[in-house]
Order: sequence, then structure tokens, then C-alpha cells
Amino acid sequence: MNTSELVEYQQKVEAYIKEHKMTDLFENLTRLLVLSRPQDPMTFLIDILENRRMQRLILVAGVVATTRQEIVVSLANMFNYKVITVDDHFKSHWINDDQVNQYIHAELKKTEKHFRGIVISGYPNNITQAYYLQSLGIIPERFFYLESDIDFCRQYYEQISESQEEVTKALTRDRLNKKDLEYIYGSYMDIFNTSKRTKEDIIENIKQIIRLRDRKFPPLRYPRVAIIRPPGLKERAIQLAQIFSKRYGLVQLITFDMIQQQIQNKGALGPLIYSTLQKEEDIPNDITNSIVYTELLSTEARTKGWVLEGFPKNEAQLKFLEAQNVNLFVILNEDEDVLINKSKQLKIDPVTKIKYEKVPLNNKPLLDRLQNYQVHNEQLFKSRISKYQAFVKLIEQKFGERVQVFKLEKDSTENIIRVTDVFLNNPKIYN
Repeated sequence: MNTSELVEYQQKVEAYIKEHKMTDLFENLTRLLVLSRPQDPMTFLIDILENRRMQRLILVAGVVATTRQEIVVSLANMFNYKVITVDDHFKSHWINDDQVNQYIHAELKKTEKHFRGIVISGYPNNITQAYYLQSLGIIPERFFYLESDIDFCRQYYEQISESQEEVTKALTRDRLNKKDLEYIYGSYMDIFNTSKRTKEDIIENIKQIIRLRDRKFPPLRYPRVAIIRPPGLKERAIQLAQIFSKRYGLVQLITFDMIQQQIQNKGALGPLIYSTLQKEEDIPNDITNSIVYTELLSTEARTKGWVLEGFPKNEAQLKFLEAQNVNLFVILNEDEDVLINKSKQLKIDPVTKIKYEKVPLNNKPLLDRLQNYQVHNEQLFKSRISKYQAFVKLIEQKFGERVQVFKLEKDSTENIIRVTDVFLNNPKIYN
């Protein structure tokens, strides 16, 4: 190779390294080799690269700093992650994106390799910061976005703003930033509402996602999964639906959300559904069936498969769903006394008639309204539970091996996931 060919070759190598943003990596590896002078340099470099690859990056943004930081610190202690906190470094609420980006980049570069992962609190907050991370070739394993109800956010900004105009701008900015971040991160992003869920519940949910590594376990085909749960006890079922959706790439269909959407849209069905719920009566089956059927017919649901939570609730709805070729029924059940006790602990919003298992501590207007859920007598509780358990037996008899029943309290999420993995790769459930 003559001099001109050598120069051209070096230029191509340098261009390749620069294009793939590997300059810092090579410099760091060379520096570590010179400082350590290992007897087996190849094994030494392989160990370093494997440790680097195993370090996971978790992003947590949104909501006020104190709530977010409590969640971040708890996760970091749990998993031995290094914490990088934007709020601790920049005390001002209004800071330059370039400053934040440079700080994050510097902190990431000097993270010690003994940490299993890194969790960044308060970053990225907007599209500029997100694009900067991508320009570095950095893709997080998960992005957890913490949001709050609009009333809580407005109260927070009123405390730190000088005018109502600033409050409105801040709320608009947050809404647009969240939309941009959802566009960029897509399926890497999980959203938790701190006004509707307790801090402990959010930490537990994030912990499960991290432990499962949230990998998509590809089933044999595009399955259709129904999650059935006791009346009024929807928290655990919704949590499972979220995990199934992310893990298997399914469309997530939550019956409660579909019903509420009908009320908010103020269409033809909205007033009837609202008045029925106000009387604490069951929505007519034909209405519920039509709402669910519309969602099941969507192109995305038909091509990706779906996980349907909170449906069916009775034999008539089960007969309707049977025609949709459900591959797996995941049923949550418990002993009668356990279910009765959990039902007695429910809270109800007297305005919307919505029942809550966990009190949303960060939503003060709702918190002030909540009352203990009262029924006329304990026999009514027992009647509802008995009907549910009889319904579970009917499903087991009708669908046999396509049914898996789990204990609401005793079965861990990890165990339910393991069993579901096996079932979704069983050819028999697709016949």
C-alpha cells in the first residue's frame, strides 16, 4: 500500500468511526488499556464492552420534581442504577436546552461501569432534548412519563408563575411536549398518571416492567386475549393488559376507557350510558357489545391481535365474544371472603359513580369527594361474588384449555407472564 492509498484508507476509517459516533469509545478503550496493561488485552476489552452493553438506560420525565425524584430514587436503590437528576443541577425552571444536553452527555460519559444501569430524572422534556439523545446514538430501554390531572398541574404552575397567561402557556407547552415525546419514543414510552395511582403502585408497575425487560415475546400468531376480573376490581387487570400489550405487541382495549369515551364524546349513546351508571345499573348488553365490537373491528386490532380487559361480564356478552375467536382467557379470581373484603374497601365518586380501589392522593378535588362504597347489605356483596364465580366456572367448562385462572392476590405478575408466554406458543389455542 503506497502513501496515497494509506492516507485514503485512514480517511475512510476515520470517517466511518465519526459517522457511527465511536470516537469516544475507541479513545476510552485505548486509555483503559494503557492504564491497566492487562495480561490478556482481548479478554479485558470484551469484558468492558459486555459491561457497557449490559448497562441499561431508563428515562423518567414529567410531573413535579419531588414526586418524580422519590420514584427514581426508589428504582435506583432497587436495581443498583446510577441516578442523573436534571433538577438537582439546574435550580431554575426555565433553562437552555443546550445546557441540559451538555450536562447529560457529560454525566453519561463518566458513569462508572459497576452500575447495572442509569436512570435519568427530568429528561428529556421536549423534542429538542429527545433529538439530541438520538444524535448521540443513545436509545433508552424504557421511557416512563409521569403526568398529573389538569387541575393539579394548574395549581402547581399558579404557585410558581407570575400571571395566568404564564400558567396557560406552561400547560399548553406540557401538552405539546408530551405529544412530541410520544411520537419519538412510541412503544418505548409508558405513561403513568400520578393523580390516579399511588406512588407505591407506580413504582411496583415500573419495577415489573424493568424486571421483565419488556421484551416482545413473539407468539405463534396474532392472539386475542380476554382478561376477566371480579366486579369493581379493575386495577390488577388493567396493569396486566398494559404489560401484555407491550410484551406481545397487542392492541390494548380497556372496557372502562371505552365506556368513558362514549360519555365524553356526547354521542347518541353517551346520555343513556351516563344515566345508567348514575343509577348504578348494568349497561345493556347490546350497547356494551356494540362498543366492544367496533374496537375489535379496527384494522390495527385485526392485524396485531388484541388484549381486552373487563369483558365479558355475563353469559350474554360471553356468547357474543365467542364469535370473535378468543385464543386465551386470563381470569383473576379469589376466595369469596377475600373478594368481599376488597369490595368493601372500594371508594366511590358520588358525582361520576366511578369506583376506586386506590385513592388518587394527588387529585385533591376528587379526594375530597370520595366516599366509602356502601351497599344495602353484605348479602348483596356475596350475591355479586357468587355470580362472578359461577361465571368463571362456565367459562372454564366452555373453553377448557384456553382458560387460565390466577389468584388476584397470591399469583405474582411474573408467574402470570411465564404461563402466558407458554400458552401463546401453544398451536392448539389457535385451532
